Amino acid sequence: MPRLVDHAERRSSIIETTWQVIADRGIENASMRDIARECGYAAPGILAHYFPNKTALLLASYELICQRTNERIAESTVGKRGLTALRSLCMEIIPAEDLTTVEAKVAVSFWQRAQSDEALRRVGRDALSHWHAEIMGCLAEAQTDTPTGRPADPDLFTDELLNTMMGLHITAMLDPYAMSGSRQRRLIETMLRRVCVSDAS
Repeated sequence: MPRLVDHAERRSSIIETTWQVIADRGIENASMRDIARECGYAAPGILAHYFPNKTALLLASYELICQRTNERIAESTVGKRGLTALRSLCMEIIPAEDLTTVEAKVAVSFWQRAQSDEALRRVGRDALSHWHAEIMGCLAEAQTDTPTGRPADPDLFTDELLNTMMGLHITAMLDPYAMSGSRQRRLIETMLRRVCVSDAS
């Protein structure tokens, strides 16, 4: 009896393989034939059952990276609030671990292509908007939980934090030794300590 194919599992497997090919070779050098070979298929035709062309595969790959990041954020912030939740959120976005480093390499490749691809640009824009709202919520909780302090301008700080985390995707890729995971975490911790300042200041 032939084994039943889990199409959702196979689709995710193709996307995850695409991430690795892009991380190793760059987005322009990630051909459908190469991806199919890395998936263990003799010809790229099998990919067409799930993705009609490379553009569709790349879009699905970027969407899944953002989805997985949000799933990790949700899981890591369960039972947390305020600055504690914000710290966990940041650690799932910055490329300080093996998984997030691969995701960052792929994301940077997508950002380059997004200059001329509105669908990719929309995925990235939606992710930033979602994280902006999440960070603002954490800051509001921090203000409630710390009545003796006053938060910095929340919207401005949120933009600063988001742009710092996106910048880390680039600097960590260009010089992973100088911008190591531990240094990234230290940078974020330093920024978070500036969220609330004493009224006495």
